[in-house]
Amino acid sequence: MKIFLLLILGSFLTLSSVAQNTSKVTIIFKGINKTTNNYQVLLDETSYYSNTNTRNVPNYRIVLNNVNTGSHTLKIYRLKNNNPVYNSKSQNTFVYSKNFEVRSGYDMNITVLTTGQVQFSEQIGNVNDVPSTVKSQMTDSEYNRLMVTIRDKWSQSLKGEAIRDAFINTNNYFSTLQIRKLLMLITSESDRLDLVKLSYRGVTDPVNFTQLADVFISTENKTEFNNYVRLNGGQIENTAKTQITEYEFNRLTQSIRDKWSQSLKSEAIRDAFNNTNNYFSTSQIRQLLGLVTSESNKLDLVKLSYRGVTDPNNFTQLANVFNSSANRAEFNNYVRTNSGQIIENTAKTQMTDYDFNRLTQSVRDKWSQSLKGEAVRDAVINTNNYFSSAQLRQLLTFITSESDRLELAKLSFRSVTDSNNFIQLADLFTSASHRTEFNTFVNTQMGGVSGNTVVRTPMANSEFSLLVLSVRSNLLQILKVSAEREVFNNPNNYFTTAQVRQLISLINSEPNRLELAKLSYRTVTDRNNFMQLNDLFTTQSSRDALANYIKTYREQ
Repeated sequence: MKIFLLLILGSFLTLSSVAQNTSKVTIIFKGINKTTNNYQVLLDETSYYSNTNTRNVPNYRIVLNNVNTGSHTLKIYRLKNNNPVYNSKSQNTFVYSKNFEVRSGYDMNITVLTTGQVQFSEQIGNVNDVPSTVKSQMTDSEYNRLMVTIRDKWSQSLKGEAIRDAFINTNNYFSTLQIRKLLMLITSESDRLDLVKLSYRGVTDPVNFTQLADVFISTENKTEFNNYVRLNGGQIENTAKTQITEYEFNRLTQSIRDKWSQSLKSEAIRDAFNNTNNYFSTSQIRQLLGLVTSESNKLDLVKLSYRGVTDPNNFTQLANVFNSSANRAEFNNYVRTNSGQIIENTAKTQMTDYDFNRLTQSVRDKWSQSLKGEAVRDAVINTNNYFSSAQLRQLLTFITSESDRLELAKLSFRSVTDSNNFIQLADLFTSASHRTEFNTFVNTQMGGVSGNTVVRTPMANSEFSLLVLSVRSNLLQILKVSAEREVFNNPNNYFTTAQVRQLISLINSEPNRLELAKLSYRTVTDRNNFMQLNDLFTTQSSRDALANYIKTYREQ
């Protein structure tokens, strides 16, 4: 009898041990249906598909009971065919991977969004297997009221105090995303660090908390944040995000350029962004996007790139790679949703004429160049100010020093509302070295690749014929000169020497011809033939001036 009781007790203890060492994992496909992107979830090498949602329910759930506690591997693939028949046959596109922990006594929810983004949340599992959330995050209405209250504070000190009070209030709980948005209202990194520590008590999704490391630019603050999370039970995964080396990046860009079609170029960039071993700076991402012509493809790729960006605080600057306001809006919404950054004034509305006239008068009234430069600098770095290229030109002309103009022009790029016209400011510089430095800066910021690696493809004949007609249609010579100046300053334009000859021949004035010939040298694809343009000039002084310009340009 004793032996029988011992066997029963042993069996009970064994079952209890198993129960304590397994948890429930629920995969939730949120908003995914037969008309959207569908996904394959690979959990520890076992596949689960969103397109098995035959009833087309809004938030399709796959519940996995008795999942062992400990480390697990998750990979997400976008399906190339929504038909379940092809699930095991299609070559799907990899979009996400992560190692995560299942803890004893806690159930894990893994939510896959239509964009391919993934969210994790933990719940305490009870004996009836009906999970009850430990910490319910603040409702949207309560959170929005809190945000408005804090934004209305007139000083950083009062904002910080209000956020601190919200975090230490034991009745408040926040998601990682909500915490991020609150932290972004604070400019001081040391204050952010103090506040993020206070917030950890009330976070509802601690598995995502480590993502807040990117609110810090300082390596020291990042390290202290990671140490704090580690000491308090969080996991730190690849927080360094070291960007790809210059050598590797140049090899990558060259291999992409060598692809003969836009489709293959996009596919190669997608593979690079999806590779979890790759990390890129915002500048590198911009250069890769510059190799793609389709804005819709750029939009898809820039979303993929966010996973691997090493300087996420600069990521919003990529909005200017889109000409379409709809694409810019979608990009900004994506960043806002996935990073919590507060993107204000994303439309970049230029300063009103009234405000701009007051600003220019204020700059004029400064009695020294030093004070004028300081006033212009303060205006262009003010994050509430945006200017058209024409307005920036007016401000820069108040500055007589070309080196100061160059520095101010670079600072002003953040604020320009028509970035495609920004390159036209190159004519503010008479020095070839300053023009070159300005053009290189703009080329890099706009997504081009500076230096000898640029592939210079001359404008197609059909496009060039339309351009010539457009220039000819200007009745006045001054308008023709202005039109050609814009054409040669456009960093996307390249011409053969023969095409340059046709354009310059439309201009009567020899000084204007000389100016345009100098501008065109950057764009010419067959520079060995460029000196054939000498016969466009009747005076030897013009020919000598052009030759000296080319010599100086080549020596830069």
